[in-house]
Amino acid sequence: MLCGLTHFADALIFWWPAYRFSALLRLATAVISLATVYQIYRVFPSILRLRSLTDLEAEIDKRKVTEERLAANEFLLSEAGRIACVGGWELDLVSGKRTWSKTVYDILELPYDRNIYEDDIASYYPDPYTESLEQAMNRAITAGEKWDLEVQTLTQGGKMVWVRHTGEPVKNETGEVIKLRGILMDIDRYKSHELALTSALTVTKEKKQQLKNFSYVLSHNIRNHTSNLSALTDMVSTENLDKGNLDLLFMTRQVTKALTTTLDDLADVIQARDQVMEQEILNLYYEISESLRAISTQFDGINIQISCNLGIPQVYFSKVYLQSIIEQLVSNAIRYRNTHKQLQLTINSYINDDGRTVLELKDNGRGIDLEKYGSKLFNLYTTFHNYPGARGVGLYLVKTQLESLGAQIEADSIPEVGSTFSIKFQKEETQFETNGRAILQSKLYQTIQS
Repeated sequence: MLCGLTHFADALIFWWPAYRFSALLRLATAVISLATVYQIYRVFPSILRLRSLTDLEAEIDKRKVTEERLAANEFLLSEAGRIACVGGWELDLVSGKRTWSKTVYDILELPYDRNIYEDDIASYYPDPYTESLEQAMNRAITAGEKWDLEVQTLTQGGKMVWVRHTGEPVKNETGEVIKLRGILMDIDRYKSHELALTSALTVTKEKKQQLKNFSYVLSHNIRNHTSNLSALTDMVSTENLDKGNLDLLFMTRQVTKALTTTLDDLADVIQARDQVMEQEILNLYYEISESLRAISTQFDGINIQISCNLGIPQVYFSKVYLQSIIEQLVSNAIRYRNTHKQLQLTINSYINDDGRTVLELKDNGRGIDLEKYGSKLFNLYTTFHNYPGARGVGLYLVKTQLESLGAQIEADSIPEVGSTFSIKFQKEETQFETNGRAILQSKLYQTIQS
């Protein structure tokens, strides 16, 4: 167009020789041309950076793939929230805008097109939960604290539902809290079960305490009566009694003694179940020595050999219980020994395949027929040999004491070959040393082992 104007000006000059006009027009043309060159210079790098049609098509395809992935992830996240009953929410403190996910609407039983801006949020949470939430939100705004509360919400359908309400503040570059966001999770089923279990546990504890009190009262009253009965039978003169009455008096005394023994056994069982014992790291060499010292009178006149192979010299357990258990198991080995051969008692300690410390007591005594008595081995008042004074209480007490502290006992026995009792201590609390041996502090134990 500029070239056309130039030729038009030349024609005018030809008819009207206005040389000044020609010079002015040519100056304007030169200025415009220079300006055009400058603009082209400015935009030319941008023109060079423009991608080709192939690049643009590739970019469009890439964006489509990204959008499809985002849509798929959003769908999966939405479905996961719906299945798990977990919804997200956000509150813009500047504009007052509220944003809820669909799951939040589902939990509150609200339609998706509900205008939540007109709702009073407190109306969804009855007292005292309204106050708890308001305090949590205020602390989040003023102190930047998070919250995690279990509250009840009132749905539009009029149901009270337990939910987990969590939130945290969102700050801008200056540290000012501008938003609150969090999740709302439907935990009504789990919370209802928890409350039911808690209630049942409370009732069970109350019933247990009542039963314990009843057993104490009953034991005390019966013990008083048996003591009185025993005293009365002891006061009866036997000088003028015939043989029949003497036999009757003897049987009465025996029954009274047996009843007293039974009450003592029951008291020991109750104490073993209910008593809370302090645990500590124990030296097995020392505890075994002390246990053998306590029952040393049982060794009189007995051909016995005791050997110890303690690969693990320490264990974490109750001192009182450990000595009581060792005494009971060693006493059983002596009581039910094979009198036709030397009693050999071996005490071992090691770590089993489960990583638990095991204390093992093995004898070559009369043994037990486990096929016949295995299910009754640790039952109360169960005996397997015709031994005078056997009451069937010892192994039951051993098992009760061990289980009260998370330990276990197992038995392996063959008649006329011997028995092995393995005590497995609780793995989490088992502590041991892999090197070094403790100094034996019991002269009795040194004498027996030698």
